[in-house]
Amino acid sequence: MNSSIIRRVRPRVEAAVLLALFISSCGGADSPTSPSETVLLNTTLNVVAGVTCATGGVSADFTGSAGKSTTITASGAANLTPRFTLYAPDFTTQLGGSTSTGAGAASLTFTLIQSGTHHVTVCDLAGVAGALTVRVTQR
Repeated sequence: MNSSIIRRVRPRVEAAVLLALFISSCGGADSPTSPSETVLLNTTLNVVAGVTCATGGVSADFTGSAGKSTTITASGAANLTPRFTLYAPDFTTQLGGSTSTGAGAASLTFTLIQSGTHHVTVCDLAGVAGALTVRVTQR
């Protein structure tokens, strides 16, 4: 191929390649999209010293939609052992409980079976006092 043709075509090819890379890295029309996450609750709850999960806890409410994957997390200081229970809108039916995800952290992912105001009761397994950040998201 003639070297003068290569010099004229090469910048156009490089520009096209750069444009294609830019579009694909920025979520172009053909790239897959992930479901958007909606924050339903982001609050801090204070667990009381001496109150264990067997004797009580503190609650927070959120409005969720049936059929949506819901993730609940509780996090605080490393000396805390947070646990929580998710309740249905009737506040008597237990839907699930958290599992530990490390020092001072617990989580639960659950697909809600009913729309409405759900309840999360948070406690510390050992009855240690402290602040826990509770976050509920839904996809």
